[in-house]
Amino acid sequence: MKSILLMITFFTRIPIRYNYEYKEKDFIRGIKFLPLIGLLIGVLMYVPVFFQNVICRPAISLLTWVIYICITGGLHIDGLADTFDGLFSNRDKERILEIMRDSRIGTFGVLGILLLIIWNLVFTSYIDLRYIILVPVVGRSAAVLSASISQYAREGQGMGKAFIENCGTKEAISAVIFSYLFAFLFLRLKALIILTITYLAVFITTNDIKRKIGGMTGDTIGFIIEFSQGIFIFVLYLFNVSI
Repeated sequence: MKSILLMITFFTRIPIRYNYEYKEKDFIRGIKFLPLIGLLIGVLMYVPVFFQNVICRPAISLLTWVIYICITGGLHIDGLADTFDGLFSNRDKERILEIMRDSRIGTFGVLGILLLIIWNLVFTSYIDLRYIILVPVVGRSAAVLSASISQYAREGQGMGKAFIENCGTKEAISAVIFSYLFAFLFLRLKALIILTITYLAVFITTNDIKRKIGGMTGDTIGFIIEFSQGIFIFVLYLFNVSI
């Protein structure tokens, strides 16, 4: 229970009390619950869908992503912005990592956030709204998969160090299988194709990031979460899994 509560407090802004002393071993144990945290986020994002008969679809799309940002506190979007700033700077590894650690946002970071928001709003407006609950599950499962095939890129400590170094094959298989089984309830056999394409994109992108900076960081894992969710929504659209 401590591990689940710790994951909720770390990866969301849901107002619950964590009345325990922080211990890294509890955090490590909680990694396997990350897809469940995604499911919790997805359930809350789904709330506006209940009003789809009285609210227009673009408004529903907007409300789901407003709720997402409120729940996550924009944590992973911040990672996406930092990753855009670093990777698109075309500098060497050390300079890229330095740029990503800078709390100030640059031009590429702003463009990345704008692209993400527009992308999510547009394609969410065209998919069957039942599937919105799947999106955060896929994103968090993709984070575990990405971390499991990488190593921590920085020297010393960092927010993503414990996560990346303790995501192994077992955690990745567990997360991916959970996402496939849960998606199957909604998409049936299409889940196999759509998730495989999404995770293949995650695998390719992770290896490209590793090539540039020698591994992954907390920021790039945040990027992978947002990237995988965007790819998943896009593939849903392409496969005409829509109204």
